[in-house]
Amino acid sequence: MMEKIKNSRGVGKRSLGRKIFIVCNTIFLLLCSFTFLAPYINILAKSFNAAGDTMLGGVTFYPREFTWENYDVVLKDPNIGQSAIISLLRVIFGSLFSLFLQYSVAYVLLRKGLPGRSVIVMFFTIPMFISGGLIAEYIIYAKLNLYNNFLVYILPHSFSFYNMVIIRTYLMGIPESLLESARLDGAGEITILFKIMLPLSMPIVATILLWCAVAHWNDWARTLYFIDNEDLYTLQYRLLLAKKDVQELEKMIQNALESGRPLGTIEGDVSGESIQAAQTIITTVPIVLTYPFFQRYFVSGVTMGSVKE
Repeated sequence: MMEKIKNSRGVGKRSLGRKIFIVCNTIFLLLCSFTFLAPYINILAKSFNAAGDTMLGGVTFYPREFTWENYDVVLKDPNIGQSAIISLLRVIFGSLFSLFLQYSVAYVLLRKGLPGRSVIVMFFTIPMFISGGLIAEYIIYAKLNLYNNFLVYILPHSFSFYNMVIIRTYLMGIPESLLESARLDGAGEITILFKIMLPLSMPIVATILLWCAVAHWNDWARTLYFIDNEDLYTLQYRLLLAKKDVQELEKMIQNALESGRPLGTIEGDVSGESIQAAQTIITTVPIVLTYPFFQRYFVSGVTMGSVKE
């Protein structure tokens, strides 16, 4: 009887300690979340705040003088729609092609009896540590007629050895007996790949697809180095050019204030800080809205694809 009382008291103490841990953990995670979200909320507030008021400083988590003018300045470029379409097409086709390539290689290297598998793995490993540099890359793209070509967004860097290893490690968790049963039933490798392996590996597929999409969406350097045709400018590069123009406009506004001229004589009451904030919101909103749809796959995809027992 005394042992039961002691055990019940022990359970009660553990239960109380568990409750305290949950409360402290919740408070800690809320503080971390606020720390991560605070800079983004501040940028959002500045993007909707009047530029003249933003230049005075002190804008925190809400706009003091609400305005849409910052977004009007960014979006008034007639070519912004074309650039957004180019970025969207790049994300869609680039991400799907990268996923297909990496997933196919991972499935092939899954076969233990593959001739020369170690040589192939070494061949893929070397570029992770040795690179020819930007000049060599430029010469190769020019020889392949990829300069000023939309395919320069899709083909180069479409294969990631790191992503392939993650996918392969995840696929190793699928029972080999399932694949052998499919082969005994007459299924070919293509059928096994797309009708058995792919549906069973959706968490890692969603994870890799998200990684590829974010990389394509955020990249602007490829446009800077290999694209001269304005019809192929991505949204990120177009906004980078707009940022440079706004910096010049900010100098004009500052000169007007110092000379005593009325601010209304200058086109747009804007500042570089406000425009930069509006650009940041425009470029990050698509990723922020997309991430919740992949979140349920993200954790399981990374953990199961990173550990092999």
